[in-house]
Amino acid sequence: MNSNETLPDTHAADITIYAVGLLQHWQHFVHNPDRKAARLRFRNDLRYPIRHARARNWRAVKNYFNGYLAEHAHLGTRCGTGWTRGRAYRDLARHLHRDPRGGQP
Repeated sequence: MNSNETLPDTHAADITIYAVGLLQHWQHFVHNPDRKAARLRFRNDLRYPIRHARARNWRAVKNYFNGYLAEHAHLGTRCGTGWTRGRAYRDLARHLHRDPRGGQP
């Protein structure tokens, strides 16, 4: 791994990684035992990007497909994104290494 893609263990303990957008809605759909309610909720959730695409709000549509977000509790002002947890972590590490305000890990 590149040195810009890792963080010391002291900083890694404060990182939270969670699903957002389409991936979050898909996880709710897959893990909900009530199939009918899950299907209805998933259909309603898919209206969000469609509504924003019709309004030409492309940033909201792009952010809907982020996958995972990785955030540090104290350092930096940006979060890492990626379709996998590992990619989101590496993206956050890259942001923290480049951010002079976040302190060098």
